[in-house]
Amino acid sequence: MILTVVGCAGSVPGPEAACSCYLLEHGGFRLLLDAGTGALGPLQRFADPCAIDAVVISHRHRDHCSDLVPLAYLRDRRGTTARLTVVAPAGTEAHVAAPSGYARVLDWRGPPAGPCRLGPLTIETAPVRHSVPAQAVRVTAGSGSLTYSGDSGECAELLELARGTDVLLCEAAAAVETPGSAAAHLTPGQAARLAKEAGAAHLVLTHLRPWADPMAALREARESYDGPLTLATPGLRLIT
Repeated sequence: MILTVVGCAGSVPGPEAACSCYLLEHGGFRLLLDAGTGALGPLQRFADPCAIDAVVISHRHRDHCSDLVPLAYLRDRRGTTARLTVVAPAGTEAHVAAPSGYARVLDWRGPPAGPCRLGPLTIETAPVRHSVPAQAVRVTAGSGSLTYSGDSGECAELLELARGTDVLLCEAAAAVETPGSAAAHLTPGQAARLAKEAGAAHLVLTHLRPWADPMAALREARESYDGPLTLATPGLRLIT
């Protein structure tokens, strides 16, 4: 699998980064993990939006899903015949697509009860701790795996999903304290301890708010995790 970071900013877009959006490619199949605010623009540098095969949405907060609507509009205007599969927690469709006349372009599905196939990929989801219903997702292709936390505080479900993963793409929005951060988000240190306990081979910190200090986040994470450690930045590409 090839991971491309399309957007990685937390809460709001930054001057150099859209909000959460990650492109996974394998065997010609293109999967988006989230489609947050501002992501559709930079996505077009890496893939044709009309060639995206499926999207997994972690939860209904706008910094993770708001660009689904312009994505649906673009596909509709360009005459894309295939409906776009969207896997999301219950209630996401009503929250995201209800104001739009383009919901017909999207094929909404709830979280799978167990591992399921999306093209050549196998996905597993787990409910995680956040302020609204949210899910983390693990994507496997052959012997490679990537686990994406979405937004989550510390919880056993995320730990179990991430066990033995090759890449843990983990949020660290609580690097900057805001009301509710402790319950709904992870600090860089918590993300690092999660990676260590899960036995993740590579930790990628993401979803830092634009006003956070990225170098301080890396230093904090390094105190608890001695494996490969990377800060997500727009355009970053990793192969798993």
